[in-house]
Amino acid sequence: MIKLIVDSTCDLNSDILDKYDVEVIPLSITIDEKTYLDGVDITTDKIYQHMKDGKVPKTSQVSFESVSKVVEKCISKDLDFIYLAFSSKLSGTYNFAKKIIDIYKEKYPERKMAIIDSKGGAGGTALILIQALKMIERNLPFEYIINQIQFMVQYIVYRFTISDLEWLSKGGRISKSAGYIGNKLNIKPYLFVEDGLIKVSKMIRGNKKTIQTLVNDIEAGTKKFKNQIIGISHADDLETALIVEGKIKASIKECKTTIFKIGAVLGTHLGIGGVGLFFFNEKPEFYEM
Repeated sequence: MIKLIVDSTCDLNSDILDKYDVEVIPLSITIDEKTYLDGVDITTDKIYQHMKDGKVPKTSQVSFESVSKVVEKCISKDLDFIYLAFSSKLSGTYNFAKKIIDIYKEKYPERKMAIIDSKGGAGGTALILIQALKMIERNLPFEYIINQIQFMVQYIVYRFTISDLEWLSKGGRISKSAGYIGNKLNIKPYLFVEDGLIKVSKMIRGNKKTIQTLVNDIEAGTKKFKNQIIGISHADDLETALIVEGKIKASIKECKTTIFKIGAVLGTHLGIGGVGLFFFNEKPEFYEM
């Protein structure tokens, strides 16, 4: 048997958690000098509430104990495993966890163990996870699943926006004056992920234009592969996520959609109110709706 592992930067919803047994390795979040394990000691909703109250949480990568606990659990149950980790360009999690897993590989050569750099996170990782779980259900070979995951990592597309620039200024990621002026002018940064890094595509003025840009991008990006699951993630802004979902369903009749809430770690960095879209611009060899 094969176990799928992710960390707490992967957005999960009831569609996944109610059907599959996924191991989640928590990153850490510190608020007022107290450190919590994401999703273990504190919930995403609680983190968002702290942020609304003006607190600025800090995050840190997975710990040796958290990684070892999950790896040893798999070994004790005679399970091979694949860990789909947060982008190595955005966190030290992948490289740190890889060193730990390499130690276990030497100690237990009979077990198949793999860690893959997702080059992303959030709903993008979740869409890859869903297909990997379906492959495991079909009892497909370990090496084939690895190959397909690597293909999906290459062809997953991230498009997202941040609604409140003031939050970025609180976290020190832009100047306070830039955050203030941007919010006054209702300017939204339009972001994408390239080779594991978050980059700014352009600045858009107004919520309606931003939402329409998201929809336009997904229409163009899915022309060759419309019959797929499109992921929508939001940072405590379900209302906007539902608006985006409605527009996508009206435009791309063949697709299905699934909505995620952006987890606490990424929400801490992006701020409250962001919405992201995730889709494949090439169809993997294995794909099920």
